[in-house]
Amino acid sequence: MRNMIIEPNSLEHLVLYIADDDWLPIGDASSHAGDFELDIPTRKTRLLAVVRALAAEGYIHIGDLQYRDPEAKTGLHWAEWPGTLDEQMEHLDEVYTPEVEDDRYWYYVCWLNLTGSGRRVVEALPTPDDRFFEEFL
Repeated sequence: MRNMIIEPNSLEHLVLYIADDDWLPIGDASSHAGDFELDIPTRKTRLLAVVRALAAEGYIHIGDLQYRDPEAKTGLHWAEWPGTLDEQMEHLDEVYTPEVEDDRYWYYVCWLNLTGSGRRVVEALPTPDDRFFEEFL
């Protein structure tokens, strides 16, 4: 870990801030990445770099939601993807496909989970600007 500096109102700040409320689907992170990059391939590249940096720093974990009892489809919980960070990122690059117009196939394929270290970073930062949340106000 390098103790990366998170600038207020950066994409890194938004990802951590939004993940602080609950697990963050990659689709929500992608929507907010659109505030920084309109070009979809560039947005994907930037978001993947941000996720990698935050995970490498220990601020987030990468995974998905799974049923505790898959047969009964009950007890949904978050589970970290197996493997190294490189393997997790390779998988994310494959399943996160914002270039596909129908987002039902990729919006919820990955969920980011804020760690205690990530929560401390969020608590030390100001609330992001309202401009990032105007559509929700």
